[in-house]
Amino acid sequence: MKKIIKIIVLLLFLVVLAAAVFVYTFDANKYKTEIASVAQALTGRTVTIEGDAEISVYPWIGIKLNNVVIDNGAGFSKQTFARIGQFDINVKIIPLLQKRLDIDKLVLHELSVDFETNLAGEYNWTDLSGSHENQDALGKYGLIGLAIGGINLTDANINWLDVTSGKYFRISKASIETDAVVEGKPLPVTFKAYLESSQPDWQAAVSATAELMFDGEQPVIDINNIKLKSKAILSEEKGGNLSFALVTDGKVNYQDATAKLTNTRFSVFGLIMSGEYDVSNIFSVPTIEGPLKIKSFAAADFVKHFNVEIPPLSNEDSLKNISLVAQFKTDFDAVYFDELSAQVDQSIIRGHVHIDSIANMIVRYKLDMNKLALLDYTKAPAEDAPNVFMLPVDLIRASDVEGSLDIDSLMVGEVELRDFHAESQIANAKLTANPVTTWVNDSEVKAAIQLDAHDKPQGQVLLKVNNVNADASLNPMLVSILGDESLVIEGMLDIDANLKTQGLSIDEHKKSANGLVKIAMKDAVLQGVDADYLSRSVVVDYANRNNFRTRKSYAPEFTPDKRAEVKSLDASFKASNGRFNNKDLKIVLQDFTITGSGSIDFINKKLDYRPVIDVNVEDRVDIRDKLRDHPMEYHVYGDFANLKREFELDKYDLLVGRLLLQESKIRRNKQLNAR
Repeated sequence: MKKIIKIIVLLLFLVVLAAAVFVYTFDANKYKTEIASVAQALTGRTVTIEGDAEISVYPWIGIKLNNVVIDNGAGFSKQTFARIGQFDINVKIIPLLQKRLDIDKLVLHELSVDFETNLAGEYNWTDLSGSHENQDALGKYGLIGLAIGGINLTDANINWLDVTSGKYFRISKASIETDAVVEGKPLPVTFKAYLESSQPDWQAAVSATAELMFDGEQPVIDINNIKLKSKAILSEEKGGNLSFALVTDGKVNYQDATAKLTNTRFSVFGLIMSGEYDVSNIFSVPTIEGPLKIKSFAAADFVKHFNVEIPPLSNEDSLKNISLVAQFKTDFDAVYFDELSAQVDQSIIRGHVHIDSIANMIVRYKLDMNKLALLDYTKAPAEDAPNVFMLPVDLIRASDVEGSLDIDSLMVGEVELRDFHAESQIANAKLTANPVTTWVNDSEVKAAIQLDAHDKPQGQVLLKVNNVNADASLNPMLVSILGDESLVIEGMLDIDANLKTQGLSIDEHKKSANGLVKIAMKDAVLQGVDADYLSRSVVVDYANRNNFRTRKSYAPEFTPDKRAEVKSLDASFKASNGRFNNKDLKIVLQDFTITGSGSIDFINKKLDYRPVIDVNVEDRVDIRDKLRDHPMEYHVYGDFANLKREFELDKYDLLVGRLLLQESKIRRNKQLNAR
């Protein structure tokens, strides 16, 4: 018995001694070619182990490979597709004797991969699964099973270059860690990295967790319960830093570089969005498209991410309820919103918006809106600060925008613009809106607007309005000129304006307005001017002051609602730095004519105007009728809120004096002739 025990101990000693001799004398470098051929069978590419190979046998069989190189495919710019600085695996001994490869953990240090799309549009990763012949060749190694206790990737760098466009996308300092790879069970994965893109230019730090499921021999991976967080660094003009969060499930086809995202929810700039999306080019610059829904948000919460503050608005409830649904597509250089339906407070907007280039602000749009109350979105007036609206000149200089906007009902103060339509374009630092058309009651309005934002912005407004209701346009002006609130003109007029302006704000453009405004009117009715009473009253007052005798019945009672037919009305106003000068006002009525000249200062709200009423007296029986047949000039001046009206007595005296001299000569001549 003792002899048997000694023999067993001796055999164990010989086994241990043999193992020790194997460990200390084994040269793993002799097997690098064999190892590389296995890797080549897996990838279908030439694999070279340029560094040393090391091996250990306790407590695992450990293999360490240094500087492993995988060659690139033909037709691509670089010779190397991937390089692994260090590759470590530890293999269990007992499963290996059973022809099963049971790896404790697969560790890759300093992995570097270069994805590329060449000029022919070919990808250098589509053949990485290797040919079926190479995969079948693995059988000669007698392996019948594979188990991996986890994967640990550290300090990896992955680059992608599209030679056709010059775009590049880079993942650096990436780390990936997984739990054990067990067939038929989800594989939890943790990922961290820095991302960088050239077009558009941005950088981001990303962290994510997910669960992977491999679909047998198919090149499809189910990625469920993805939770991703990212903080991106953008240029200041593009919003500075932003945070991005994503929760989704997905299915990735790594052969086609496509993915399908479902149950997706994500947030950026404070917006909460959801939808289902198809993703292509997932290994480069992805293209994402699908239905998008943006949950209701307030504009103030959104713009604060761009260091912008919305001033208090006239309607404090404005811009607090904004939502959107659309067909969405982006490749991170362009963004498209098709079949768009948005709600902004009480307004519904439909159409499409295409941002063809985020970096260059190239935008194309077509939008239809049901209604808009413009005053709700103007700055609320402050007691101690002027309400100055600055023009977005920097945006105009940097943008390329073209599109059209239609609004069923546009409220500008108390005035409703119906069927408002504007086609606009921003290009080469110029904004053009042409045509702009709308209806105000029965009046058709046509306009063209241009703003040149080079240097100090220069503007031009061309306006043509047909059949404008005088009650809303001309009457307030005439009341101001004549100082009589009972004055009313019934009818339609035409307006033709050509104004040039300059400045950085709307207020500066108003003050700098120069050009010409013409108004014309036919077949109208004037109510509130009793020319017969007015002319007779002037004569009576003059006669009383100059001891003329007049009958009490000579000046009848004033008729405030007296109506007179307007045959024509014409006037032109020359604008000069926001002040409108007129010299040719002429209103021709059946029994009298109104002419006038002067200035209207809308900036300072002042008037200095001289209307003249000339009554057509057919039967000039006596001196009194002849007196009232002469033009009667008034002077209306002062602030709009406190106008003064004076009869130009001195000028009338001069006219009357001439008339009296003429009458005196006529009487004297008659007397001389009678002798």
